[in-house]
Amino acid sequence: MSPPARAAVVVTGTLALTGVLTSVALGDSCPEAVRWNDVMYVGQGGRYPAPERGRRLGEGEIEDCIGGSCAPPEAKTAVFALEAVPPEIAIAAPGAEAHAPLFLAPGTFPALPDHPLHEAIFGSPNKPNYRQQCGESFRFAGEITQVDFLRIRVDEPVPEQLEKDDDQVWLELDAESRVDGLDRNGVATIAECEEVVVTARLCEVSGEPTGPLVDVLRPG
Repeated sequence: MSPPARAAVVVTGTLALTGVLTSVALGDSCPEAVRWNDVMYVGQGGRYPAPERGRRLGEGEIEDCIGGSCAPPEAKTAVFALEAVPPEIAIAAPGAEAHAPLFLAPGTFPALPDHPLHEAIFGSPNKPNYRQQCGESFRFAGEITQVDFLRIRVDEPVPEQLEKDDDQVWLELDAESRVDGLDRNGVATIAECEEVVVTARLCEVSGEPTGPLVDVLRPG
């Protein structure tokens, strides 16, 4: 199961619990995003206590999306800081939220335990944990091509654990993953076009194979 597919399952479950979701298949919901300070922040649902809303940061734009019941293009919303969370990491945008009171900066990953919203989203310092039915670790290098869900173009030679045509793969992160040497604003932050070296392993979640689950990711 790829990170985008797993994210869809998680979001669907969260929406169903809150009563917001009627049918994803029918397009009654869609991802939310807010552009503030020329940065796109992506909505993230949370079922656990989050930091209090802090000072107002100004206005952001609610981004339109394809399909679903989305906000009008370029609608405005007030944007707020979160207590003890740098706005370069996450913000609150109450005028935009349906299921996502928290909006995260690109390249930041709440699955990592150093993220200030880790427990607000996952409820425990030990979650998420995808390390069941895992193979041996292996190593590869490559270039990050996407960070909203983490994707890498793998350098040749492609490790034998990956399919031969998998020059690009989705990377999985969980609470035991480490991202070393890429701290920005106090948390691990990964940028597109970054050259990295990854030690990872292949696992299964609910019987479905995942992308490589990161043990350690560091600059290449």
